[in-house]
Amino acid sequence: MRSRSPRTRTTVPLAVAAVLSALLVPAAAPSATAAGCDAAAAARPPGGGVQERDAVLCLINAQRTQRGLPPLTANAALTTAARQHAAAAVQLKWWGPWKDSHTDPRTGSTPQSRVMGAGYCPDPRSWAVSEITYNGWGGSGTPASAVKWWMNSPGHRAIILDGSLRDFGGWAQPGAADPAGAVSTGAGTYVVDFGRCVR
Repeated sequence: MRSRSPRTRTTVPLAVAAVLSALLVPAAAPSATAAGCDAAAAARPPGGGVQERDAVLCLINAQRTQRGLPPLTANAALTTAARQHAAAAVQLKWWGPWKDSHTDPRTGSTPQSRVMGAGYCPDPRSWAVSEITYNGWGGSGTPASAVKWWMNSPGHRAIILDGSLRDFGGWAQPGAADPAGAVSTGAGTYVVDFGRCVR
């Protein structure tokens, strides 16, 4: 089972069309494995370490560089925002079909407020933030599954391949953020925050 979430951007409000396209895209796609990425970590659900997080980020950069885009640079503030959001999602379990995985129902935090709160891009001339989320279990909770699904979803793919974004931070949290996967094995919850900061 998989639970997916729509994209969000500072410049584009969350639209019903994006939700529909994200939920109706078939899950079949070419393998997300890439040279230089930890294949073992990409094929297992998160275990509480950083190997699966690093595998997600490596696979995302592989998708970009295969298309002639520059790799994204890891950013500590974006990583902090992603880690906190993924941990809260697994704890509260509010994600699921037609649910907004980007807004914490307890605090009301959004990608923008979390990223700003973590200290990303203070006093910018211009900036942008995007976030992608994924939750899977029962064999679909791996970094490779997350990146494969994102690349098959037009909205998520557009964020990953957005040439204007320069930074990213992500987290791979053990467990399900969707109540439907709460007792399933092999669950993983993924949050990746992207940014562009001009000072």
